[in-house]
Amino acid sequence: MKVKTLNKLTLIAILICSFCNAQTSDFIVTTTLDTIYVDKINLTDFEVKIKTADKKKKYQVDDIISYYLSKENKYYERIPLEKKELKAPDKYDYKRNEDFYLENYKNSIKYKFIQRLTVGKVKLFSEVILDDGGFGSPGPGTMGAPRTMGASHKTEIYYISIYDSKLELINDKAEFKLFDFSKGLELNEGVYEILKIYLYGNNEITAKLNQLFMSKPKAKAKQIIDLINEYNAWVKSYK
Repeated sequence: MKVKTLNKLTLIAILICSFCNAQTSDFIVTTTLDTIYVDKINLTDFEVKIKTADKKKKYQVDDIISYYLSKENKYYERIPLEKKELKAPDKYDYKRNEDFYLENYKNSIKYKFIQRLTVGKVKLFSEVILDDGGFGSPGPGTMGAPRTMGASHKTEIYYISIYDSKLELINDKAEFKLFDFSKGLELNEGVYEILKIYLYGNNEITAKLNQLFMSKPKAKAKQIIDLINEYNAWVKSYK
């Protein structure tokens, strides 16, 4: 993708996120940067289905870059998935032969949608995983609605990136455990070290980050999101 196109996509994402809080309608954004307001959105691994008052329509996931759920006030952005080179199982590996079709199916999925939490240069994303390994954001069915599996515990994984760079895990895998979803993200040492790198160049932001890291109890997701958005606003004004 050309740099000009990337900048254009980044700009539209910033503009969309900026007015999300004021929206009362769901919408999708296509790769041609058209914003389409809808009454209902449904998702499969390969299609995005929308419904308006007078019609229904299907889009390929390749044609949609993001969507917004007004009721939840949540904005989701399309993220590319890495492809693996699958080798056919040995004919005597009966278990793998039995599951190989599922491996092929999963490997054919090109994208997933993850909730984006910040606006601007530094992007923070959140993905919910249920304790049985299912994803809660989002699965087949209505976008954003967790699959009903009777799970009582969830783990929330956070990623960070700059503009359109590859997502980096921000809460260390070693810390993943089943916990009350309400606990969310905490500013532990690992998160602090990553944020120092991403929020560079502004001494005031660095000082606020240091202060949050030293605070008790530990700073939570909202404080981290607010700080990233403050940094992003500074980057925008600095340009």
